[in-house]
Amino acid sequence: MCSIKFSLGVIQTLVNRKLVKVTNTGAGFFIELEDAG
Repeated sequence: MCSIKFSLGVIQTLVNRKLVKVTNTGAGFFIELEDAG
């Protein structure tokens, strides 16, 4: 399991563009790429 840290600004931009889905796991945040199809 690897952990990748992004800046919040980058995350927010990606979420706004519907490119990623962010899930709060309780122990942190899980960033999942949305299916581009």
